[in-house]
Amino acid sequence: MTPYIIQGGLIGFLLVLALNILNDNGIGISIVRSCIAAVAFAFGARWFAKTMFSELHLSLWLQQEAAQQEAAQEEAAAAAKAAEAEQGDTAAAE
Repeated sequence: MTPYIIQGGLIGFLLVLALNILNDNGIGISIVRSCIAAVAFAFGARWFAKTMFSELHLSLWLQQEAAQQEAAQEEAAAAAKAAEAEQGDTAAAE
């Protein structure tokens, strides 16, 4: 997750620095504002990455649960067919 935080901070720094330079602000205040923006963008990137990874983990877990339930249902259906076949054989033998 660290690369996302670094990239977010770098993007915030460069974006705000470029906007300040284009507006002809002083270099000192431009760098201070850019540093503040870097921290803010890094926190935003951290929040976004944390949310994204937790949702991806939840999605994977739900897919695994659905696959397990489907396998259990197929196993139960196969057991029911086997029981029906066994009862049919027992009834025919009598």
